[in-house]
Amino acid sequence: MKKNSRLKKYVELFKRNINAFLVKGIVVRSVAHPVEGDGAVFEFFLNNQGDDTELIGKVRPTIGRVLSEIPQKLVGGNIEGVKFSGTSLYLEGNRIVVIKGEDHPEAWSGSAVLEDVRRVVSTSQGSGRNDR
Repeated sequence: MKKNSRLKKYVELFKRNINAFLVKGIVVRSVAHPVEGDGAVFEFFLNNQGDDTELIGKVRPTIGRVLSEIPQKLVGGNIEGVKFSGTSLYLEGNRIVVIKGEDHPEAWSGSAVLEDVRRVVSTSQGSGRNDR
């Protein structure tokens, strides 16, 4: 996914929806990582320094390349050829990593973003339930 408009819209909707679950004073800084192929990777950093900047990184060939170049412990080794589908979430410290593996419109819709946020919140609360 290389469309900056779609990446920015995803970030906007994600931040708007997650704000309902954050305590006062916590804001979200984001970095969107576009790729030549399907999907994209997003990093959302929760902070209390008022940093709510939204950055779009350089376009990389694959999601695997992005994951090999950002700090993460989700997958290791040579992942350049790994195909991602659906949406994968990775929570570490104050950072949420969202891996969108596909470009079909349903994966990027407002309802899909809301579901991604619900999954993050339920995971961070230690619940396996997604029915909030």
